[in-house]
Amino acid sequence: MTKMPRSFHLLMTLPLALAACAPASEEPTAEAAQADVEANGRSLNGRSLNGRSLNGRSLNGRSLNGVSWSGVQVQGALAGATWLEGSVLHGVDGHGHNIPRGDFVGAVLTGVLDDQSTLALRIDSISPSPDDHDTHFYAVSYATDAGWRPLCVDAGGGATTAIPLAGVWSYAEGVAGGGARIDDPSAFTFACRGHALAKCVELGYQPWETLKVKVAGQHGKVSVSLVDHHQACTRLIRADYCGDGASHTVDGTLINVYDGLGVQTDTQGWPFEAEWRPDGARCVTRQRQPGAALPSCCPSLLQSGCGAVSHFADDALIMSEDAP
Repeated sequence: MTKMPRSFHLLMTLPLALAACAPASEEPTAEAAQADVEANGRSLNGRSLNGRSLNGRSLNGRSLNGVSWSGVQVQGALAGATWLEGSVLHGVDGHGHNIPRGDFVGAVLTGVLDDQSTLALRIDSISPSPDDHDTHFYAVSYATDAGWRPLCVDAGGGATTAIPLAGVWSYAEGVAGGGARIDDPSAFTFACRGHALAKCVELGYQPWETLKVKVAGQHGKVSVSLVDHHQACTRLIRADYCGDGASHTVDGTLINVYDGLGVQTDTQGWPFEAEWRPDGARCVTRQRQPGAALPSCCPSLLQSGCGAVSHFADDALIMSEDAP
């Protein structure tokens, strides 16, 4: 599928520095979680990789790490097999017959918590995005003693939706592998909208998508998967410079995001910030506020020439600028 270039700016709220070294809280602030989508595409950026604690609050200290493909019940019967194609659930019943897409509304799945205990999840509705029909939004609830409650909520506590993504993510912070995508064929992730995993999908970096692009020095076009662009985007969104899962979010600053594929285009002439790869920043140029402390990895990332468009031909996937 051919993607149209987009322009997009990220707006965050509290006036912090480029890379404040204070540990990020486990829960996003109300300001960081509150969406403010405008006609020009501006949206709030936030610290959270996903709605990692149910309802944005701790559920007895446990977090939802993934959703198991085992034991999916559709229309009250155990499915023979289920899988994702893009963001759409597919399956066959116990007799090998295809399950109609609409039958997944009401399906009950098994969420796996970080202590390996399980939690019942229910799909309440499925709808395509009005902006991109390849992306589907799922309203999901989880079971409690008091009844079903929404899995994903906004800053005001209202129910919102999720985008299912293949694989799971590490929610560890400040350690090797933190924030990384894990290709786990036994589970998938319900990425709550308003958090980095879903934001990057809505920016155009659908991890299931493959683009045909022209590469210098090669005849014709080559296929490029967006899975690494999606992961690099999650690092950028959370200001995870060191690629260790620790967020150094910059609130109150507009960000211009662009890539070498044309999914996001450079529409501003703002001062350059950083180049991004799936494992964090490839290089950075400067602090956003003079005198602000940088994460420990940043001195080694400060490089002259950072931001050269030619770096897209190397291993830079996405670049970011900040407003002057």
